[in-house]
Amino acid sequence: MKKVKIINLLLTFLLLVFTAVLADGKGLDIKMYGYLISFEKKGNEFVVKRNPLPENVKPDDIIEYQIVVKNPTKKSFYNVFIKAPIPKGTKYIENSSTDGAMFSIDGGKTYKNPPVKYKVKENGKEVEKTATPDMYTNIGWNIKEIKPGETKKFIYWVKVEK
Repeated sequence: MKKVKIINLLLTFLLLVFTAVLADGKGLDIKMYGYLISFEKKGNEFVVKRNPLPENVKPDDIIEYQIVVKNPTKKSFYNVFIKAPIPKGTKYIENSSTDGAMFSIDGGKTYKNPPVKYKVKENGKEVEKTATPDMYTNIGWNIKEIKPGETKKFIYWVKVEK
């Protein structure tokens, strides 16, 4: 059974997050949380249940990542881009992210609004194609403004591959 180490995924995130820092060294507080998702039937409805993320996950498990951005400073930040990986061994679940998400298919070098287009050569001609969610390598959001004392939360789900 294939297992993905969650601790490594969170460390990868920490290395990839971009945060704006003021000249005096104070900046945004960015934290990432992971949850193992399950569904519980209550009457005629299913309710999402967030469980503590175990050290190892198994194929078909669904993981929710929450990125919480707080501005503890007395200054506003503008056009801050928050990014995180779609961890190896997982694939992004389409339409599971907070509105405004942008995606990368090149390891985080470039980000585009969906549908993400790319070009390939076929029979000597350049052809434009649309990336599928399983091709996404990274996700990001542009925060136009985050005011002093303000908190913003971004969410996305991934599924552990078999």
